[in-house]
Amino acid sequence: MTYPNEELKENYLKALKQKYNAVCFDIDGTLTKPNSRHIDEKALSIIADLIKKQIPIVFITGRGETGFDDLLYDIIPPLVLKYGFTTEDFYKIYVLLNDGTRLIKSSKEENKLFDQKSYLVPKYCIDSLKKFNIKLLESFEEMNLSEYCDISYSVNSEDGNILNMRLNCKTTDSKLNKRIFEIIEKLISSFDKELVVTRGVYEGKTKIQIGVAKKDIAIKRVEELIGIPANSMLRIGDCGDENGNDYTMLNCPQGFSVKDSSNSDECCFPVIDENGNILTGIDATIYLSKKAKIIPTICLEKADEETYRKEYAKIEYQINRGRINQLRKFNETIDQIFDSYGGIDKIFDPNSGSIMLPMYEWELINDDNPLKQLWNTKKDDNLTYALLDNKNILLRGSTTYYYFLANRISRENKENGKNEDYTTRENIENWYMNYIEFLIKAKKSLDKYIDFNDVSNKKMILGLLDNIRNLLLVNINEILQDSFLEDNVIINLEKIEDSILKELYELLLETHKVMINICSKTDYEINCSEIKTIIGKTTKILKEKFNYFLEEIPKENYSKDYRAYREIDNFAENYITVSLVDKKRDNQIYAMCGLSYGGIEIPIIYKALNPIIDDILILKFSKAISDYRSKHKIEVRNFDISDYGGVIKIGFNQNESYILADDNLLTAKTMQLALNTFRDLDASVQSAIVVRYPSINRISQMFLDGHGAVDYNYFFDFIQGLCFPTPYSYRDKHDGEIYQDSLGVFDTNRREIIKALFKNHDYVEGSEVSELKVYSKSKKK
Repeated sequence: MTYPNEELKENYLKALKQKYNAVCFDIDGTLTKPNSRHIDEKALSIIADLIKKQIPIVFITGRGETGFDDLLYDIIPPLVLKYGFTTEDFYKIYVLLNDGTRLIKSSKEENKLFDQKSYLVPKYCIDSLKKFNIKLLESFEEMNLSEYCDISYSVNSEDGNILNMRLNCKTTDSKLNKRIFEIIEKLISSFDKELVVTRGVYEGKTKIQIGVAKKDIAIKRVEELIGIPANSMLRIGDCGDENGNDYTMLNCPQGFSVKDSSNSDECCFPVIDENGNILTGIDATIYLSKKAKIIPTICLEKADEETYRKEYAKIEYQINRGRINQLRKFNETIDQIFDSYGGIDKIFDPNSGSIMLPMYEWELINDDNPLKQLWNTKKDDNLTYALLDNKNILLRGSTTYYYFLANRISRENKENGKNEDYTTRENIENWYMNYIEFLIKAKKSLDKYIDFNDVSNKKMILGLLDNIRNLLLVNINEILQDSFLEDNVIINLEKIEDSILKELYELLLETHKVMINICSKTDYEINCSEIKTIIGKTTKILKEKFNYFLEEIPKENYSKDYRAYREIDNFAENYITVSLVDKKRDNQIYAMCGLSYGGIEIPIIYKALNPIIDDILILKFSKAISDYRSKHKIEVRNFDISDYGGVIKIGFNQNESYILADDNLLTAKTMQLALNTFRDLDASVQSAIVVRYPSINRISQMFLDGHGAVDYNYFFDFIQGLCFPTPYSYRDKHDGEIYQDSLGVFDTNRREIIKALFKNHDYVEGSEVSELKVYSKSKKK
């Protein structure tokens, strides 16, 4: 068989290309066995698969309470027994009875199944149906209709209201049944046009149903309730002809019929396989459920702000209460290793993520300590490899770690008239030379005796490795940017051939393993030779990279290539998040893909914890997608990676089950686009790891036009991690830049780093650091 026409084919394939974030099933004729009210066993695998993927499921039916009980009996026990599902697994199931008159869902907070029941129609509609019933009974008697059909009712057992009435035709004479339907239509038209009449066939007999709900309106209401984008629910029914009881729900580009369709080329599509065969019944439902691109919605584009705010506050409250218990073991271990108190926040600066030593501890270290001499290196009386904040020595410097923040300048972009940060070729040259000099000095300092049992020395070695970690991450990102600037790419770092990128990855993995050992093993002894080897390899690869850079054609601006700053730059936070999630996986090993550039480090830490894993990937979007402002112009449900040039795949296996990883979520747009991309590649995503969650103070940004809010309903199951809050300011109302507060601050951590650089007096005029000078002068006046 071939498609009836090209227009239908084009629209059908387009409908399959769309991303769906929930599925709505009619029941009878769609999920049931032929000529039966019982769910087909084959349908259970569809339902189970959707539940595992955290996809909301909506059942919509003309059935009433008895039919609802039959539905639960058919699906709940088998899913519990065969798939081991618990109460929590059914929270994303919604049931619409009487064609959408009533909604039944579960109380997640009270841990109860299907205990919440509500009307989706106004009370006057229910009253009108009650009055029409009197008129219908009168007409039955006048026209002697009882000879050809009888009437049954669906009643709300709680309040006695009639929810719909069904005329069960006794004859199989299609002409006579059509005449009866026309009579009922005329009666309704003269009485109340708000009432709805539909017809269908069950067990070979025509059923005419009269009610007060339209399935399309009910589905729209549930989309809003779930919080998914409008028109992002896949709709599957069997009675899609114009008078069928599924017509209104299927009369859209998201509607598919497994039996009768409306013959439209633009909606209510038949289910057609790759060979052009029209499928029907449960076979069509199974095919469509597998073929359609169904993924979780973690970026809500049309949520109600006030409702969202209240519910999100509850989630953040839960996170804050649970954090102490989650971090207790890690903090106890850190305190034991470093003879400290206060856990990771006493070793890793909460603002910058830098390894830190309190000033009093610094003064107590002998001045002839070779590591102290390295970190105390000065130029013009300013520290070069470290910084002072108000209380601590931070083991990150203005000539190395934060060189670009202190030295790149901001100037006007002639094309758009906006001030932008420019990293020059000279900046890059100086950065390379400064770091090479630092590494050479670091290796020399290790030629002298160092007591690695000393707590301060452990911290200074950890700081050295932290700087190497930064170097490697910046260079990995630079290679991805330089090699694939205009391309989307998924690259498997475990599968790439010998190259500088491979060396950088393997060296970063080696560095991570040592840092993990230092921070997590109370009996771990630092091996000086191992540290010197890492330093030597890093110096060698950095020199090679520098030579390549000197041979390249110069660019005007390197800001996107060599990142000046990473928002989540705290090794401990990344490690703890990955470790906590990893312990919940019951020894199951998944392929992991980090989202560039913030998520590059996370899968590599995962590999350090799971050496047997074979797939560590990075997904980098092209500039057309990754640019922050451009990204928020993309409509999630119609995003398809093939429309943006497809994806270059290097070592990518679509048959693996993946975990996606990123440093933080705010609008969740990047993670949603990544989910869409993996679905376009027919790859399964098991879950997502995210280090930091947005606090409620950034809700005003989430609800900016075109942005979106992260769906908190997926926290802790699909979206895991979420151990730490994002460092973003409260966005108050003002006339300035939309992402900043009225003080010009977006990232509060970044501002603290800028302050430390400013007080270190090692920066150039026109840099981000120098902007504080205006503020400091105004305060003096």
